[in-house]
Amino acid sequence: MYRSPEMKKGKHVHSNAIRLYEREQVNRVGMVFASGLLRVIKFLQLNWQQLTHDIRTGSLNAQLTDKSIREYVTRIMKPNPNLADYIAHECAKDNWERIIARIWPNTKFLDVIVTGAMTQYIPTLDYYSGELPIACTTYASSECFFGINLNPMCKPSEVSYTIMPNMAYFEFVLHEPNSPELTHSKLVDLVDVEIGKEYEIVITTFAGLYRYRVGDILQVTGFYNSTPQFQFVRRKNALLNIDTDKTDETELQAAVDNASQLLREFNTSVVDYTSYLADTTTIPFTM
Repeated sequence: MYRSPEMKKGKHVHSNAIRLYEREQVNRVGMVFASGLLRVIKFLQLNWQQLTHDIRTGSLNAQLTDKSIREYVTRIMKPNPNLADYIAHECAKDNWERIIARIWPNTKFLDVIVTGAMTQYIPTLDYYSGELPIACTTYASSECFFGINLNPMCKPSEVSYTIMPNMAYFEFVLHEPNSPELTHSKLVDLVDVEIGKEYEIVITTFAGLYRYRVGDILQVTGFYNSTPQFQFVRRKNALLNIDTDKTDETELQAAVDNASQLLREFNTSVVDYTSYLADTTTIPFTM
């Protein structure tokens, strides 16, 4: 539905203006990752005044300099004071709870990935959407399309992807959960993986990648007929290294979730977080 927020501002502004014109035709809102969708909401918070001005006047801001895009947007944008007044009324409120449902009233679900490191954004998405269902439909990367979720409306914690064996040739390397390093170098075929075990996925693609290690750690959750199903666990070697203590992104996520429970009694939640080891020359404590 949305363009990347890294695009030039003028293009992004008017792609969102078009979606606002079509607000009653939108039935799903989404991006690839949850973090991207939240950046779009933030963009709307910062630029709704400019958007509503353009909708009210049917004009194009000078920031949009691409000739082909200007010609396309011109065919759609017409003066619509009523729509501009409605959007301005909703966006001017201090409370942005359910803003997605308020701006796009026919939205049935969010189409966005909220597994792995994206889990942290689920409460914020629930706040902005009014707890609309979240569908995690596909598992893919720039290297290859891996699989689909055959039960897209399941809970985010229950998402498993069924590997599509016609997309590439898939192999796996066994990985022990308590070790950041690969346990064995022997490759395991798709049909030979075992339920409950974790593997790093290895692909050979039609585009020319040969036994390319993507870096994703997956856990086998079951089979659909004879095709294995996997749950995304984490990225390989995504670690915080503090002296000899190594913490992966799954453990970090769990720690933040547990700590955020203390904020609930104050009606406060963690919106986002990051990690940073400022001083790598000394250990944290001395004996």
